[in-house]
Amino acid sequence: MKQHILGLTTALLVSGSAMASAATTQAEVNETLRNTPEIYNGLFTAALIKHVVDTCPSVTPPGRMARVSYFLTLYNRARNLGYSRSQIEAFVEDKQEQARLKGIVEGHLQREGVEPGDESSVCAYARAQIAERSALGRQLRER
Repeated sequence: MKQHILGLTTALLVSGSAMASAATTQAEVNETLRNTPEIYNGLFTAALIKHVVDTCPSVTPPGRMARVSYFLTLYNRARNLGYSRSQIEAFVEDKQEQARLKGIVEGHLQREGVEPGDESSVCAYARAQIAERSALGRQLRER
């Protein structure tokens, strides 16, 4: 009897989160993920790393396995909120979200005194972060 109740409870939880996920619009998914600090801060960090690496050729990102592990952690957090793979992918691939995040990264760099499009400015910032062993600097390597 105990196993039957446990199985039924598990089935209801799974189907309930699937129904909630299906009833949620993509705009609501985007809003929730955008306002979930552990997810959006993680995406911000990844976007900042990408911007630095794309702008400064003397800096490399974390290794492939570290990147996969990092994004898998973010993905699993979003899944734990009840969202499907397609909903999460739609959020990450949304051009407006990408533009919004790019603006946040550029604003962050400007507040740090860095010109986002200037290679020497971004490289100096990256080297300073590496030297300080900041959260960002620990993710970057000089070639």
